[in-house]
Order: sequence, then C-alpha cells, then structure tokens
Amino acid sequence: MEKKMKAAGVGSFYRYYKLIAGENGDERLRFLDSVTINETYFFRNTPQFEMLRERVLPELIDSKRRQREYSLSVWSAGCSSGEEPYSIAMELCEAIPDAAMWNLRITASDISLRCLELAAAARYPREKLADVPEKYLCKWFKQTGDVYEVKDSIKKYVTFDYHNLRHENGMRGYDMIFCRNVMIYFNEDQQRQVVAKFAVSLNEGGYLFLGHAESLQGITSNGEFKFHCWNKGTVYQKAGAPHG
Repeated sequence: MEKKMKAAGVGSFYRYYKLIAGENGDERLRFLDSVTINETYFFRNTPQFEMLRERVLPELIDSKRRQREYSLSVWSAGCSSGEEPYSIAMELCEAIPDAAMWNLRITASDISLRCLELAAAARYPREKLADVPEKYLCKWFKQTGDVYEVKDSIKKYVTFDYHNLRHENGMRGYDMIFCRNVMIYFNEDQQRQVVAKFAVSLNEGGYLFLGHAESLQGITSNGEFKFHCWNKGTVYQKAGAPHG
C-alpha cells in the first residue's frame, strides 16, 4: 500500500482509498494488479484434468454428436497468466479429432490486466510446464531457448477479457466453467452471488470445476448442482441432464 501511495503522490491511506474508490479507474486497476495472487501452472491439479480427459469430455462430446451440435464453450474465470485456458484448449483438441469442424470457444477472464497481457503473449519458462505431458509439449509448443510459446493452433481457441467476478457480464451458454482457487478469497455471501451467476451462465448439465480446497457445501442447497468424484478428481454438474 505504501509503495502504491508513494507512486501516486498520496500521503494518507484515506486519501488513497478515495482515489481508487473514485473516478480514477487506471489507479484502481494498478492497485488490483499489485494485490492479486497469480500462482498457476499448466495442468494444475492433475486429478481434475484426468477427470476432464477421461470422463467429462467424452460424455459432453458424445452428447453433442448425438444432437448434431458441434460446438463447445468453456469459461476460465480467474485465468491468471493463461496456463489454465491453454491447458483446456489442448485437452479439447486431443479429445476432438475433427476439432477444425467444431465451434470451440474458450473465454478466459481475469481482474488483472497485467496477467491478461502475459496470457495473450503465451510465452512461458520451462518451470511452468512441469506437468505438461511430453507429447503435448512437442505438439502444442514451440521452443526458443528457455522459453516455450503456445502454438497458434491452440491460441486461436482462447479469447482473453477483463472481468470482475463480482459484476454481471451477461455471459451465457457455457458447457464448462473453471473457477479454481478464486472463491477462497470471497466471503460467503460473495461466493453465493458468484455461484448463482455461474448457474445462469452454464447450460443444463454443464460442469463447474472448483479448486481442491473449494466446495459448494453450504453455498447452494436447492439441488442445483450435483457433486461428482472420480479418481480424486471432483466436479459439480448443473441439474437438467443425467450424468453418464
């Protein structure tokens, strides 16, 4: 706080609060960038990605093919520097051999403009790729020295956008939402509001992936979501379509 106040030429906490709470949107964004926690890496939480790969995607894709609906939409909410949405895009391309014939859409949002810039650049050091399967590393990245860049064949499916989860955004029609290790920073009322927005954004039978330390227990109580666990991976499914 003191560093931000000094840079802004403000001498008191109250004056700085008034600055970021008022009309100075640029300073508010700089402040949010400075306090946002952005630890992430590719294929974080391996059991969840295994569940995505082995259970969720096959069921979704089979349902889509039976309905002749060749589209699939994913929202990575709190995408940080992009590792999560790119990991999802790789899984989609691996699971759908005719991906070029599908309308695949991954919306990746975050509250940090700095992180969104890094995500759009899609260039990462080797330590961020420790959990990337070797065949994915060869297939979906190009290496320049010690830097690995996600190939355009994956980047084209991901659109990055600034969004504060506490605000309405009108996003609808998603088959999956990933919001992992984000809600732990919200109080219970804020969590309820965010989950209610996710429920509206998800299609019936859509899937909500949360962080390993996060749960909907006590947040929803009307049977709107059903909990599924497979091989240590967990996911919530919105009511309206049978599972499996």
